[in-house]
Amino acid sequence: MNVNLQSFLNRRAVFFTVYCHRLLARPPYSLSSRLSILQEHASPSCLPEARELHGLLVTSGLLYSSPAVLTSLISLYSKCSSPTAALAAFRSSPTPPNLFAWNAALSALSSNSLPEDALGLFRALRTMPALAPDRFTFPCIVKALSDLHDAVELRKIHALLFKYGLESEIFVSSAAVNAYLTMGYVIDAEKVFEKLPERDVVLWNSMVNGFAQKGQFVEAKQYFDRMLEQGMVPSRFTITGILSVFTSTADLNCGRKIHAFVFKMGYTFDVAISNSLIDLYGKCHSLEEAEQIFECMLERDIFSWNSMISALEYSAENVKALHLFGQMLHAGVQPDSITLAAILPACSQVAALSHGRETHAFLLRHWIKGDVFADNALMDMYAKCGLLQEARKVFEGMPKRDVASWNIMIDAYASHGQGEDALRLFSSMKSAADDVTLVAVLSACSHSGLVQAGLEVFARIEDGHFGVSPAAEHYLCMVDMLSRAGMLERAKEMAGMAEKAVGARGWRPYMAACKERGEVVMAVDAAERILGREQEGSGDWVLTANAYGWAGKFREVAYVRGEMRRRG
Repeated sequence: MNVNLQSFLNRRAVFFTVYCHRLLARPPYSLSSRLSILQEHASPSCLPEARELHGLLVTSGLLYSSPAVLTSLISLYSKCSSPTAALAAFRSSPTPPNLFAWNAALSALSSNSLPEDALGLFRALRTMPALAPDRFTFPCIVKALSDLHDAVELRKIHALLFKYGLESEIFVSSAAVNAYLTMGYVIDAEKVFEKLPERDVVLWNSMVNGFAQKGQFVEAKQYFDRMLEQGMVPSRFTITGILSVFTSTADLNCGRKIHAFVFKMGYTFDVAISNSLIDLYGKCHSLEEAEQIFECMLERDIFSWNSMISALEYSAENVKALHLFGQMLHAGVQPDSITLAAILPACSQVAALSHGRETHAFLLRHWIKGDVFADNALMDMYAKCGLLQEARKVFEGMPKRDVASWNIMIDAYASHGQGEDALRLFSSMKSAADDVTLVAVLSACSHSGLVQAGLEVFARIEDGHFGVSPAAEHYLCMVDMLSRAGMLERAKEMAGMAEKAVGARGWRPYMAACKERGEVVMAVDAAERILGREQEGSGDWVLTANAYGWAGKFREVAYVRGEMRRRG
């Protein structure tokens, strides 16, 4: 059924395209209607038609005889992702543009990632005494300042709102709230919000989504609850925002309540909401529910496929993920870097090297190059399949690298016992090392017997050379390294230092090393240190019983076994 439906949707899209072209081919008397039709359904692919229509508007004289036509043309170019053409049309007007045209030009620049140009145009507008900025002007400039992270200018613009009597305008206030939250000025955002006499759903969405995007999930949930208490009906944007909160916190129960609300409100067929629900259930390992939503979707976009593939990969259903990727290609959906970053780990987990190579070929064929996320996943896939040379080729060919790129390659050398290669790469590292980097380096030293190098790296961590403090995993690596090297006294000292950070875990590799080297007394001493320290699981109790058994203390073995039975 889904295949037939997809075929119908494709035919409908073709029919609509032909219909639009026929309308756009009418005589000059319908230029205004042609402009309206094209603007309503504009996309970057419509730019040639927009340019053709622009020429007809100029030759017919309609463009400059009607200010509304100029404004519509600027908006059309903006929707076609051509802010340069929009600005050229704005500046080519023989008469001074009205405020609507100024606002359209500001929107074209700010919505197409040209914040500095938008700021410059706004300053030019301020030199026009006859044109006072209105409630449509300020959201554009506020967004531009948010993109520039210019808090000083934002506060100046905020002050201007009072001058023009717009401080209580919902549309403008929502933009200001978003900007303050984006830049991390939470108190300013809350002040703007609380002082407003009336609040619409857009403003509530700004608070819920703003805190959600900052990772302040408790605050986002609080504003969502307040919104409901005040009788405000959540919109589709509210739903996707709060679902992202429950996804990040793995709150499946609350997520299911939102799902029920979605069903009640008739939002079931909204693609963005369905994608968010798939993401929620996928992150909570409820694959059956995620698959049900995916199968019931009447329309799917790239995010739908990515969400479902990522959900399968997240739950280690790697074969299913690869199968769904094949279906995606068969449906004619073009993968992006997110798709590939989900598929490549699946290839490495099932050792499907042929699929990994095909994906690499796809990257090269479609010239998806320079995407760090995809390149990292490709490098990780080759490393986990044991092809270190291929992984290094990807690493060397990356035009950009982040800290994860270095971490993946260093960890690959560490995992394959090539400690010296890992250290050489670490010493040439261009990005600032983080906790993961240092764990990989210490692990490489441990598995390759490079004790002195490991001690030097750990000493630099303790001195704050890398800007991070010693963490649990660093201590565990050091205990493991010293234990493997037979330096039991140093290992014992390190395990004692690690107790506050890692609890009993630091003693386990030390105890295993004691047993291996026949140091029974030392093993028993370590066993008695960890006995009962961690309540969950039976691992420490088993280790303690075994240590007593090695030492021939069978009465103590019986006591530990009895205590294990008593505690269940």
